[in-house]
Amino acid sequence: MDKHLIFYVMFFPTVIFFLWGMSLHISVWLEGTLQGAEKATKWEKFKIYLRRGWRGFWGRPGWYIQILITEVIFHRKLFSKSFYRWLAHTLLVFGFVATFIVDMIKGFTTGYLVEFGVSFAHVFETGAIRPFLDFFLEFFSFLILVGCVMAIVRRFIIRPDQLRTEEEDITSLLFILFLELSGFFIAGYRIAHPEVSQARIYLANLTPPSANNWISFASYFLSQFLGDIKINANFLWYFHVVPSLLFFIYLPHSKLLHIFTSSVTVVADRQKEFNRK
Repeated sequence: MDKHLIFYVMFFPTVIFFLWGMSLHISVWLEGTLQGAEKATKWEKFKIYLRRGWRGFWGRPGWYIQILITEVIFHRKLFSKSFYRWLAHTLLVFGFVATFIVDMIKGFTTGYLVEFGVSFAHVFETGAIRPFLDFFLEFFSFLILVGCVMAIVRRFIIRPDQLRTEEEDITSLLFILFLELSGFFIAGYRIAHPEVSQARIYLANLTPPSANNWISFASYFLSQFLGDIKINANFLWYFHVVPSLLFFIYLPHSKLLHIFTSSVTVVADRQKEFNRK
């Protein structure tokens, strides 16, 4: 069966479960009273918040972008408390955001525009842009891995007195560690075994020459040890994709939810401070 079809058969239910999990949290948040709309239903309050947020952003987009970068992604306040925590947090959050953006660009251009025969899209697949996509996807994924390892070291080796480790923390870190390591392993296997790409076993239809040098540095390093190892490529695909989708479902029910909620909370707090000035 075509991998695209298999992926979407699994992907769409995953999105539904993710949105359902997020809606449960949003429903709880909307139980509070909204000033000026005390009798509004949850759905009405949700639309009011969206309108206010939309108008506020376009009222001063530069301010919102600045807060997003300095307070959410690079967590300026955490830097003043602990450089180690700040670095681990920044590598994880920035890595996730940057990897998502690059992955979406790469997936949309090489996975869809090329398939639809859009002429300029080939520059993303085999042209001058492809090496940059490969490098940044590799680099940002590596940042996530480093940030995850730092968090694990702090939580299980350094173990500050005030730190409390819960089962949820362990699950989240192990999920991230597994996904990053398995992703690098599969990329390395594809480099070491070009026949995997030629057979179109994965969604990507080729492993470009740019992957066989320093641009895909981590994957290429692993590929040097995988040339004589034979693993069922279909198994490897499921080995990475299925846990990735499960992780997506798990997000709304984990502490990692703050990746989505912290931006809203921080912006709201800064908005109140700004209005008091």
